[in-house]
Amino acid sequence: MQAFATGVPINLFKMQVDTQVPLYQKVMKPVPATIAEINSNSNVFFIREICEPSFSREFHFHEECQLVYITNGKGKRIVGDSIEHFEDGELVFIGSNVPHVWIDEDRHIGAYRKKCSSLSLFISPQKFRTHFSAFGDIQRTDSLFEKAQRGMLIKGQAKNHIIALLETAQVQHGIEQIITLLNIVYALGTTLEFSLLASPNYANAISYKDNERMNRVYHYLLENFNKDIQCQEVAEIAGMNPNAFCRFFKSRTQRSLTIFLNEIRIGHACKLLVEKDESIAQIAYDCGFNNISNFNHFFKLLKKIPPRQFRKEILGIN
Repeated sequence: MQAFATGVPINLFKMQVDTQVPLYQKVMKPVPATIAEINSNSNVFFIREICEPSFSREFHFHEECQLVYITNGKGKRIVGDSIEHFEDGELVFIGSNVPHVWIDEDRHIGAYRKKCSSLSLFISPQKFRTHFSAFGDIQRTDSLFEKAQRGMLIKGQAKNHIIALLETAQVQHGIEQIITLLNIVYALGTTLEFSLLASPNYANAISYKDNERMNRVYHYLLENFNKDIQCQEVAEIAGMNPNAFCRFFKSRTQRSLTIFLNEIRIGHACKLLVEKDESIAQIAYDCGFNNISNFNHFFKLLKKIPPRQFRKEILGIN
């Protein structure tokens, strides 16, 4: 068994991009990602660092579990059927074949675009079981891989500890690196400081054709959530009639288009409540709600507290 330090980033997808058309219409081949450094040999682990003008916007999946540390970037994160805002410093552990994407915001400083960067640890669950089951019971690790099927957002001291281990493993080699990587797996498997992202009934059963269709829909909703979106127009983007699309969308996300769209809007509202000194009503309108009562209702439904209280708690206002 070998474990490697950071390698040269490689493109997981061949993307044909026409800059004259909206993002949701750009052609992105919906193929599963292949982590060549693991698939081409006997590696159990691989660490990759990426620093690019933008993260890949392909909604993709791969056999390896992935621990993702966002060192620089912010925007929208999709893991399974979960869609939330992300910021610098987040740490997420994703299970095998769970579709995911980090869609960063455009951030320009003068004539330059700020770089996006991440540090990822890939783990082959099958090879991990094969190599380490001989050393004893790995039931706890199996439980970790099962939890990761919903995506784990790591928090608190556990996040700080695991990030420190990941950064240490990045510069190590040989047996020292393997020991550190095993410590990461142990820390992930024993921590209670995490929240699960995808819903309990999320079903990871997306065909290639469906993946392409959902990719177009996701990007359209992310770019237009602050507008009045009708089911008819989204169905046209998916290439389906409205009734068939509603059934298709709910089977893939476990929620209606309206609820899913409101989740995007509330996620963006949380960001604006922290970053913008605007009234609650203005933020509601900026996020696509044309009724402040509906905004307050959905915000409290999803976040368990009213938007005004959310702002006070986040900003530490008495």
